Amino acid sequence: MAIVFYNRCLKVLLVADPQILGNTFDTKLYWPLANYDSDRHLSRTYRRALQHTTPDVICFLGDLMDEGSVATDVQYDEYFARFADIFTQPTADTLMIYIPGDNDLGREGMEPISAENVQRFRQYFAEQPSWELLGRAKFYNINRVSTTLPPADDLNYDAQSRTIFLSHLSLLKSAGEFSAQAVDAFRPDVIFSANDHSSKVATVPKSRLLLDDVTHAPLNVERDKRHEVSVFDLGSLRLQQRLLEILVPTCSYRMGAMKIGYGYAVLDGDTLRYTVLWTAQRYYQLASYSLLIIPLKLLCGQIWCALFKRYWCCCRPRNRTPYLPLHAN
Repeated sequence: MAIVFYNRCLKVLLVADPQILGNTFDTKLYWPLANYDSDRHLSRTYRRALQHTTPDVICFLGDLMDEGSVATDVQYDEYFARFADIFTQPTADTLMIYIPGDNDLGREGMEPISAENVQRFRQYFAEQPSWELLGRAKFYNINRVSTTLPPADDLNYDAQSRTIFLSHLSLLKSAGEFSAQAVDAFRPDVIFSANDHSSKVATVPKSRLLLDDVTHAPLNVERDKRHEVSVFDLGSLRLQQRLLEILVPTCSYRMGAMKIGYGYAVLDGDTLRYTVLWTAQRYYQLASYSLLIIPLKLLCGQIWCALFKRYWCCCRPRNRTPYLPLHAN
């Protein structure tokens, strides 16, 4: 368990499903260009999010690599170097938290989870059961992918500190005994999850966790509400015995989602403020670039003909010697 001291409000940047691309799944000729553009977009948007928020804590909510669970040791080392180059630690005091997803450990489709993948992720990303920031918050790694929980005695005894669950998979959606066990043991004030690639929120009475099929509502998705800041009273939710879960959207356009961004939360006592830092819709940008290629190609063709028409251009007029028709004798 990592312990850090803070004496002010806590700013948390949430990074969900960056899923940097590998070299195996995509066999098309342009895969190096696709990897480069994806890495560059992630790096640029991440830097802007850091400049805008100056976070105290940065939480990566799993699926850090697209091919993490199937990569060889050599490939994994290469992917990790790319990941570390994209998602840098802004200051030495910034707490970096990494939890795994199904693409990191397995269970993507019918793929089994291997002990080697679990150990490899822990070795590279220093995964821990919990991280404590004295007087502010305690973060718990609730791993629904591998169904593992922190030790039962790793409780939050600080009355001034808030309990935050970090999970790749939603704990309220299709909740089972694992979710109920985690909630009963550690009593979260808020749950941050990922995997759905979209921004959503849900609150549910703790007593109904296993009885109701929880439906998450869109959060900050509508055009006129994209930049709203949602305010949650964690003390009131605690008194009402209600659970709060926020699903953080993916930050990678390669996941096929049109609305991508980073979650941003500010914790000040019992008050939680949350919003989504939406980034540019990269697919629209790429479509615009592709539309520019056609007139650019035509323009280049015209320039080519103008400069080299005399010798090489196929459209230059050709002098043909007239021939008389042959007459039969």
